[in-house]
Amino acid sequence: MQESVPVLIGGVSLDAFLAFLFTFIGFLFLGNLAYLLLRRALDGHVSRGTAKWTAAILQYGITIGGIYASARHFLAFDLTAFVASLGILGIVVAFSSRQIIQNAIAGILITINRPVQLEEWVIVSGRPETGPGKVQDISFTTTTLRGLDGGLVLTPNSSIITSKVINYSRAGLLEVSIPLAVPVTADLARVQEIALRAAHDHPRILPHVEPAERSAVQNLFDLPYIGRLSSDLPRPGLALFEPKMQVSSIKEDWVRLTVRVWIREIPGKDQIVSEYLDTVIERLKAEDLLAEKKWEDEPAPETQA
Repeated sequence: MQESVPVLIGGVSLDAFLAFLFTFIGFLFLGNLAYLLLRRALDGHVSRGTAKWTAAILQYGITIGGIYASARHFLAFDLTAFVASLGILGIVVAFSSRQIIQNAIAGILITINRPVQLEEWVIVSGRPETGPGKVQDISFTTTTLRGLDGGLVLTPNSSIITSKVINYSRAGLLEVSIPLAVPVTADLARVQEIALRAAHDHPRILPHVEPAERSAVQNLFDLPYIGRLSSDLPRPGLALFEPKMQVSSIKEDWVRLTVRVWIREIPGKDQIVSEYLDTVIERLKAEDLLAEKKWEDEPAPETQA
C-alpha cells in the first residue's frame, strides 16, 4: 500500500514547505548578521550614510538570493507553488505582524521622503523625554535615537511617519527656557539687566557669538521656515535671537522668572545653561538680590516686657 504524502496548495509537500520556511528564516538571520558585520567594518572609514546603505544592499542581496535559491531547491521552482507558499506565509505574517509590516513600509517612506537623517537632532512624538535625540541608525523597522542623557530610544518607523517630528538640525537653532527665582522684594529691573547682560556675555549664546557663527546664523534666514519666524520684523536679522526675560508666576515670597535664549550647540545645552546660571547667581549674590528683605512699612514685632 502506497503511503500518502501531505500536500499543500500548489502541490507542495508539507516537508518541502517547512524546509523552505526555515531556510527563509535562516537567510533573514544571515542578512541581518551580514549587515551588522559590514557596518562595523565600514564605520570610521566612510560616512555613516554610505556605510548604512552599503550594508543594507548586502543584507537585501543575501535575503533575496536566499529566497530564490531555497524556492528553486525545495519548490522545484514551480511558480504556482512558489506564489502559493508566499501567499500562505503572507497570510500568517499579515495576521500576526501587522505592526511590523507598517513599520517596514514606513522605513521605505523615510528613505524616500527623508524626514529625518543620520546625525540629526530630533524629537519624535515627545521622545526622548530628556530633550532632542541624535539619530544613530535607521533600520528597516525602527529608528534609533540617542538622548542627551546617553540613553538609546528605539522608535518604530511608523511613529516618524504618523507623529509630530521636530527637527532641530535643519532649523540649526534651539531655544532654551531657563527658570530663575528671586525674592519678591528684589529690584526686578536690575535682575533683568543682570540676566540679559550675562546672556550677552556668554560666548555660546546668540546673538553675541564668534563672527563665523554669526554669519552661519544670518544665512539661516534664507530658509523659508526661519524666514517666517522673522516676518514681523522690519529687517530680519540677529535681533530675532536676542535674549528675553519674563515673569512666569509669583508664589509666596518668590517671583518665578523665565529667561529665553537661543543656542546652536544642541549637545552642549546643559553645560551652557549651567554656566549661564552660575554667572547670574554670582552677580545677583554680589548685589544682595537673592536675600529676602522686609518691606519698609512692615511693622516691627512687638517685644514683651
